[in-house]
Amino acid sequence: MAERILLDTSMLIDIFDKNGDKSLLESECYLSVISIYEYVRYKRYTEEQKLLLEGAFETVNFSNPIILKASEIFAKLKKAGKLVNENDIYIAASAIANNLKLYTKDHDFKEIKNLFPELQVTLI
Repeated sequence: MAERILLDTSMLIDIFDKNGDKSLLESECYLSVISIYEYVRYKRYTEEQKLLLEGAFETVNFSNPIILKASEIFAKLKKAGKLVNENDIYIAASAIANNLKLYTKDHDFKEIKNLFPELQVTLI
């Protein structure tokens, strides 16, 4: 069975805009709605790009488990005095709540991993 992975926005940019390693696409790939938003917001053909991503990947939408996990992550980071991009919190919560391995180039996820060892994250 293929590995179930969540691609962070940094991976989308690397794979599609910088001609990065496409071998991850052989896995069962998911995208958070946040990554779709982050990726398409600066594209010229926003709606077309969005539809292409939604057609090529399974989309992880917000759900109660994701919202609750994101709130927990935010609270622990705040208590620890760590500042992490809010979108990264949502993406990490999506990975944890759906038991997906997160692939990213963004080192902010290490801060979350330090407080939430259940986050399966691979830094590229």
